[in-house]
Amino acid sequence: MRLLVTLLSLGLALASPASAGSLDKLHYLVGSWNCLYRAGTMNLGYVAKYTYDLNGQALREVAFFTGGGSDEELLAYEKHAGWTAVVFDGSGTTTIMRGTGDPYHIVLRSIYPDAGIAERVDRVSATEYTIHATMRSGGKTIASVDTCVRR
Repeated sequence: MRLLVTLLSLGLALASPASAGSLDKLHYLVGSWNCLYRAGTMNLGYVAKYTYDLNGQALREVAFFTGGGSDEELLAYEKHAGWTAVVFDGSGTTTIMRGTGDPYHIVLRSIYPDAGIAERVDRVSATEYTIHATMRSGGKTIASVDTCVRR
């Protein structure tokens, strides 16, 4: 579950190709966000904190879950390859995602360990973003929505 929440706290939707300065344009995410993950009857709160890392070449997100635990994710952009997200789940699982889009709408799909996760994050305003995701697990598709507001 923590892996899904972390993956959901980064993506952003279908859009035009990103520009060379795309990571700089993610500056609106830097800081702390209160988020609520909803899937069916499940609701889980968490705090997402974003900072630049690797001399500004990656955006690091750390998610702190209500009740304990945390996950980390690094997001980078390369002009010819697009977006890459690497998620380190608190339980030791790693997921790699590739994506397209501009800094306000990025679509990511997992490529490792499988292609079972897809997400879209939309910048709603300077103080809100949403994440829509699907995950295949046990032959079922789980759809979820995260809503995050600036703290």
